[in-house]
Amino acid sequence: MDAGISQINRLFVSYAHADNKLFDDAVKYFTEDLKGFYAAKTGNHLSVFFDRESINWGGGWRSQIDGELRNATIFMPIITMQYFNRPACRDELNAFNESAKRLGNQYLILPVVIAGASSIRADHPIPEVATIEALQYRNLEDSFLAGRGSSEWRRALSSLTDELISAISRAELAVPEGTSTGDSNADSGDAFDDDSDFLTKMAELGELIPALEQEVAQVLGDLTSWTEVVKENSTRIKPGLTPQQVQAISMGIAEQFKEPSDRLHDSGVKFAATVEKADAVMTSVRQQISLLPSDEERESLRRLIRGSQDPADLVEAASGMGELLQSMVSVEVMSAPLRKALKPARIGISKIQDAIRVVDRWGKEI
Repeated sequence: MDAGISQINRLFVSYAHADNKLFDDAVKYFTEDLKGFYAAKTGNHLSVFFDRESINWGGGWRSQIDGELRNATIFMPIITMQYFNRPACRDELNAFNESAKRLGNQYLILPVVIAGASSIRADHPIPEVATIEALQYRNLEDSFLAGRGSSEWRRALSSLTDELISAISRAELAVPEGTSTGDSNADSGDAFDDDSDFLTKMAELGELIPALEQEVAQVLGDLTSWTEVVKENSTRIKPGLTPQQVQAISMGIAEQFKEPSDRLHDSGVKFAATVEKADAVMTSVRQQISLLPSDEERESLRRLIRGSQDPADLVEAASGMGELLQSMVSVEVMSAPLRKALKPARIGISKIQDAIRVVDRWGKEI
């Protein structure tokens, strides 16, 4: 094809690597065929980035997301329920989704579910599962089971390609005439030229930082309460008990765990959501700070947002939660009520850990 006619668009694929092995490299073949359908239907090339390493973003990958979305890069998470167990996958989904919401272009996120669609529901306790449901995922379970080359596979890929083309066209039409789409820094510069936009972001950040401080205090309290209950009950199941005794004791422990686990889930999820909102705003503020003309002005603005960077008490409190949960595994295996009671706490702790990773990065980047 004439290189002067063909154009290139970008697709960022996010998936749990274990899934590709499970499906005999089907995710890799899926992206290859998607590129083929896209070329056949548009005459253009689809540049597919298969994971964060392939795109060579390094540690600053989040700061580039706004530019990617403005330039009509499609974000396509390939979903099984394993996806939500991977911190990197959760980070990618949350970062893209939060930026897309703020920019008004969530149509550039096209989730594809290849296993576990029956579990994707709005009331799922894992917040990222609810996010996928809200984004109106595409269910390709039957197509992946039918396999590459089947009629089900080809029809699904063709239909998905049509959606991808439509989303890219919609994004390109939304770009104001005269705006450069080749440089994400140009977008930052345009935003910085609008003083009211910058002041709005600073005001929003000024509201989020106190909210984060309150939520850190709530999470600390809930972590402490949950830890106390776990430690008080962790030695009640001892070697030598009969299965009937284990079952009776575990049901009593589960009842003790339920309320603190639910509280920890709710406060952890809320804290992580606020951190994601703050991260999207802070990314924009960081870009604008870099354009200020003097070191003194840049430092004065850095001081405004530095107070939210170091929830040291929370980091310390959360550091041992993984080990504490691990110590409960042998007991959970023997008791369905205990597994059910501890599940919300596991989710809450994972969200706290997600949020801590984001906050820790703020201190390194600002």
